[in-house]
Amino acid sequence: MATSAAAVLALSACAGDESDLDGEGDGGGGTLNMQIGEVFSLIPGGSGESEGFRIMKNVYEGLVYYNAETGEPENLVAEEISTEDNTTWTIKIKEGLTFHNDEPVNAEAFMRSWNRTAYGPNALRLNYFFATFEGYDEMNPDPLPEEEWADPEVPEFPEVETTELSGVTAVDEYTIQVQLKAPFAAFSTMLGYEAFFPVAEECLEDTEACEKKPIGNGPFMFEEEYNLESGGTAVAWDGYQGEHAPSIDAVEWHVYLEGDDCWADFMTGDIDVCRPTAADYEQAVNDPELAERRITGPDPSLTVLGFPMYAEPYDDVNIRRAISMAIDREGVINVVGADRFVPATSWVPESILGGGTGICGEYCTHNPEEAQRLIEEAGGWPEGQKLELWVNDASDNLDIFRAIGDSISESLGIEYELVSMEWGDFLLAREGHTVEGPFRSGWSPDYNLNENYLEPIYGGGAATNDYGFENEEYNAKIAEAGAAASLEEAVEIYAEAEAILAEDFPSAPVFEDKVNFFYSERVSNVIVNPIYAGPGGDAELRDIVINE
Repeated sequence: MATSAAAVLALSACAGDESDLDGEGDGGGGTLNMQIGEVFSLIPGGSGESEGFRIMKNVYEGLVYYNAETGEPENLVAEEISTEDNTTWTIKIKEGLTFHNDEPVNAEAFMRSWNRTAYGPNALRLNYFFATFEGYDEMNPDPLPEEEWADPEVPEFPEVETTELSGVTAVDEYTIQVQLKAPFAAFSTMLGYEAFFPVAEECLEDTEACEKKPIGNGPFMFEEEYNLESGGTAVAWDGYQGEHAPSIDAVEWHVYLEGDDCWADFMTGDIDVCRPTAADYEQAVNDPELAERRITGPDPSLTVLGFPMYAEPYDDVNIRRAISMAIDREGVINVVGADRFVPATSWVPESILGGGTGICGEYCTHNPEEAQRLIEEAGGWPEGQKLELWVNDASDNLDIFRAIGDSISESLGIEYELVSMEWGDFLLAREGHTVEGPFRSGWSPDYNLNENYLEPIYGGGAATNDYGFENEEYNAKIAEAGAAASLEEAVEIYAEAEAILAEDFPSAPVFEDKVNFFYSERVSNVIVNPIYAGPGGDAELRDIVINE
């Protein structure tokens, strides 16, 4: 892929004012132009999707950071994270760090963020990350009846008096003690994700303003508001005291929505790092002038075809298995761009700790005859019904799932159609169980552990996952793994949970991604960290250098 991002950079940061945007700052300076998609939120705990996180991981800093080469967590804002029993954890924070507004980054900064996300009535997307904390249940009552919701897509909860996690206490100004409900050996592995970032007090006093102009503690800061439709510019913060300072002076994010992509602008030099979609892939990889500016490598992002188990005929496991066996994964890859993906054979990619089990086996192998037999065993395909493939409207997704649909149609002899929706509406439809056919689902890791592909996606019961999947044996196995005495033991038990998932088949693994980025002539030292955002990873803005 590229050299490790773990090398510690100089402590002195580039100046954070507009006068430095001429490229005369230390280490090359200049403004980097990056593409971005639709952003859900820019306050920690509220995003839970790749595009918002791509910005947040540069504007905020968490307790740990994931090494671009190994995926292992390395202390960043944390001085030390320790435990004796995997249940009570002590987190020591480095002293002297501040937010962009000079507020201290201390125990209270993390606690106010975690309490905000964990409080059920706030209805934040990453609330579930705190379900293992003592006091979570008291903060999360059952939702009100749907007929009482102001917005039918957004659940509402009764107010509760408990607004702080009893399992999170400040030992002193820079030390947090976390009490979990049960042992969880992998707890420290999670702490580099958005859910655990700190939040400034000023931000919570006016969250609407903070969504437009985040107050972070990371190496980049917004001096002007971020626009959801056009993007915005974040400059290198001159008060940054961390160990991973950027050499560039600023990054400008350009928004691409409604099926647009960055390749045309990359070719004209208006975007510095871009991943070609299916429409441009062949031209890109065969261009000799681009060959030396291409980054490839394994990427733990996963694409699956999700099944609405709450809707007929997808409530029948043989229908689900048949559709998976009807997909010629190699053939689809050849259509949308060879070397962009590899066929998936499990629900956890091979490059993730505990992944690559191959547990999907025959059901991830193209076999039209067996697929047709399973359809017949399930009573046949409903007469006159088209197979609907639901997908968000990014042009690449449409091309990919059209190829998947063609493969299924040819193998099973049934008609299909694509149901295309805007990204936000698509997410809400999945979460609200209003999707009526197999749907696109993807996952990029929040941290390097097989659990991250299992519990957050399929755990919690039918009402709290997109698939309507419910299996008490699976939930019990996840709980058993979480309580394991060591990380090594936990990884093995999580693999047993994946085997249970394979039996019920709530989704069909289709592809593991591959990093496939190109960068412009004006930049160098482009390192892709696949753990941070996807699919396809994301360029490390802290390492990139502008040459001109």
